[in-house]
Amino acid sequence: MQKICNYLLDDLLARMEQDPAGRNQAIVYRTNSFRAVLAYRISHFLYARSLAQADEAGILLAHDMAEYAAASNSIEIHPGAQIGKCFVIDHGINTLIGATTIIGNHCTVLQNVVLGARKITDNKDGKRHPTIGHHVKIAGGVRIFGPVIIGDFVHIGPDCVVTHDIPDRVSVRLVKSFQTIVFRQD
Repeated sequence: MQKICNYLLDDLLARMEQDPAGRNQAIVYRTNSFRAVLAYRISHFLYARSLAQADEAGILLAHDMAEYAAASNSIEIHPGAQIGKCFVIDHGINTLIGATTIIGNHCTVLQNVVLGARKITDNKDGKRHPTIGHHVKIAGGVRIFGPVIIGDFVHIGPDCVVTHDIPDRVSVRLVKSFQTIVFRQD
């Protein structure tokens, strides 16, 4: 339980450091995105302990906690995901983190991010979600599909779709080759 508290404090302080609107711990604590991380930390602890003990009731409770948190704040984090310390979700509405996702330390995820599987249905057991390195920043609207590996110190810009491994210290951005601006005179 002490480990959960330490992780939550690290998450809270990391959020305050990154977000000038989070002037104090009470403000950050009240955000939906921090509460999603809090619910994840508790449900993950229960899930991992119950899985190790083959405790089906505990596993179901962990899933129920995660589902309640998702319904409450529109941020879905599977209790089986593994997330390192100093994790920040900011403006996280419509964010999804799948069951076999692994996220390193000091990572930030913005709104409408999907860390998901490649297939919609009929997924086989095993690793099917991304592995995210340390110090990774993922902007809004990003989709990372499949068991890809994202290196350390990677920045992924808005609206990118990633289906292949990304090496360390790379910035990924979407380059739009065509934009139309229409001026209308009445």
